[in-house]
Amino acid sequence: MGFLEINNLSVAYLQTAVVKNISFSLAEGETLGIAGESGCGKSTVAKAILGILPKSAKVTGSIKYREKELVGMPEKGFEALRGSEISMVFQDPSAALNPVRKIKHQFYDIFGTRHRERKAADSEIVHFLTHAHIASPDNMLDSYPSQLSGGMKQRVVIAMAISKMPRLIIADEPTSALDAEIRLQIIEELMGLKERLGFGMIYISHNLAELKKTADSIIIMKNGVVVEHAKTAELFSAPKESYTHELISAAK
Repeated sequence: MGFLEINNLSVAYLQTAVVKNISFSLAEGETLGIAGESGCGKSTVAKAILGILPKSAKVTGSIKYREKELVGMPEKGFEALRGSEISMVFQDPSAALNPVRKIKHQFYDIFGTRHRERKAADSEIVHFLTHAHIASPDNMLDSYPSQLSGGMKQRVVIAMAISKMPRLIIADEPTSALDAEIRLQIIEELMGLKERLGFGMIYISHNLAELKKTADSIIIMKNGVVVEHAKTAELFSAPKESYTHELISAAK
């Protein structure tokens, strides 16, 4: 059974195409990197998979997740998939977290926890915060996002992303808002979780150095199209496109 198959996917706003006839597949447990400069369509592909593009977006082509067609799927269908099957780690953890709700309440929202079930849910939250290597997770339950560092907030977002044990994680530039030392820690965290939990991953970045550490294969996008797609080692040893050469040089 196919895990994720994308064929001739295009996304347009009014008459402007931002993603143009792209195709790729992802095997279960594999990591695919998507690289390219800002505005090339990387995040649009991710949002199309999750069904969170604006209503003004026109999506054509096919996105099949475990043989289920996602293009044209009603919102109720996406609601059943998000979190439990496909989850996302967003670029800016501060934007991904609600600033006026405690961390535990944001997990309750994900779990759909009723008031009488909260004590049991707290142990589940601690479990997933521990998975994300958060020290003293019990003490974090009553914290607000403003009380946490950028790296800690991103770990919380990762813990939320894995909390319903999805089979596919989409990481959309998950380290871009962090400093170099924390960035490396987050990359190692994601790869360690992938190894332990066995999910597939799409890792989006403009930085090929990150994808060299994380991805089995890499897609290079430019102006909404795929200009190169190869296994990671092959891409770095023998890139075919001048644009890929430029990205590799910038990553050194």
